[in-house]
Amino acid sequence: MYFENLDATRFLGFFHVFLAHCFFTSNPQITTSQAFGVVTMNIRAGFLGLDYFFVLSAFLLTWLALDERKRTGNFHPGLFLVRRGLRLWPLYLFLVLMTYLVAALQPDLFSQLPPVWVFLLFYSNIWISLHGQDFLFFLVFFWSIAAEEQFYLFWAFVLKFLSKNLRSVLLFMVLASLVFRYMSLNHEPGLFFNTLSYLGNFAFGGWAALMVYENQGFVERIKQLPRYIIVLVYVLLGLLLAFYFQWFMHPVLVVFEKLIFSGFFIFIILEQSYAQNSMFKLGRFKRISYLGQLSLGLYCYHGIVITFYHKIAMSRGWTETNLQVFLINPLVILAITVLVSILSYELAEKRIHALRRFAYPKTSSRTSGV
Repeated sequence: MYFENLDATRFLGFFHVFLAHCFFTSNPQITTSQAFGVVTMNIRAGFLGLDYFFVLSAFLLTWLALDERKRTGNFHPGLFLVRRGLRLWPLYLFLVLMTYLVAALQPDLFSQLPPVWVFLLFYSNIWISLHGQDFLFFLVFFWSIAAEEQFYLFWAFVLKFLSKNLRSVLLFMVLASLVFRYMSLNHEPGLFFNTLSYLGNFAFGGWAALMVYENQGFVERIKQLPRYIIVLVYVLLGLLLAFYFQWFMHPVLVVFEKLIFSGFFIFIILEQSYAQNSMFKLGRFKRISYLGQLSLGLYCYHGIVITFYHKIAMSRGWTETNLQVFLINPLVILAITVLVSILSYELAEKRIHALRRFAYPKTSSRTSGV
């Protein structure tokens, strides 16, 4: 089954992250302005884009695993990990190794980098939570890829050996996430970067996949959702985002934040995939859907583009006016990021991704875009 309306949501998730990073200036009048304060406060809210990716990834991969087990009578964790590796590793490892190669040849250009094994072993999120993120800007972004890889290893084990207790495992993940977030209230790096903090996101995605795959009555209720309910949920989500920094400062809401938004993200996934009374289906926007297929590249490359564009813009005085800071620079950064991502995807990534067809059991269906 191909969830055609979900590719576009990937781009929207990336765009939320992008907005958290693309505004910068050297003008003190702008830095002290209310407008700049509002957009730079979005840095924390930008994590919600990654929250959505975690929920979506768990939903799609769990659905695919359930489908594989139904069609073949078994789940193959080795093939599962190979498919994930072919999706993420080539671009990720290329950028990591190129960065450390340049750092070795030009040690004055990139200084104070973490040991390379931190990235090769997908440990960067834990390393950052322990040692901080005071190193090369775009490498910090790779913490989320490390978190996903850690989840993949854990989830492959669960799907293979604990599939009969999947609901219990999902509940345990939610509770473990809440306990960890409560214990990390006074340690923001752990709260923001540790995989345990996001177990609830992954659990909600897995639960939704389990419900739609095994409970046809649940799917029918989603299909028949009245339009006014759909509108109401989106309005409520909009209000939560608009007043994020007023509401999600209280310790109780910080603990439950991931679960609250994961619930909304699951609603988006299910509404877009199954509801018959939707206001619109994002799959109609083909260009945005295509950009959604580039989400990995967009996420990885936008940090690199910002890193170098920031140096050029600051040295040439391109950050002195509101027009430059709030419109021109973000549009230029986004345009370059999209162009580089398209070239990377069409010339290399797409060909590597195609190899995943050899890592599916012969009688198992494939969920495109996972």
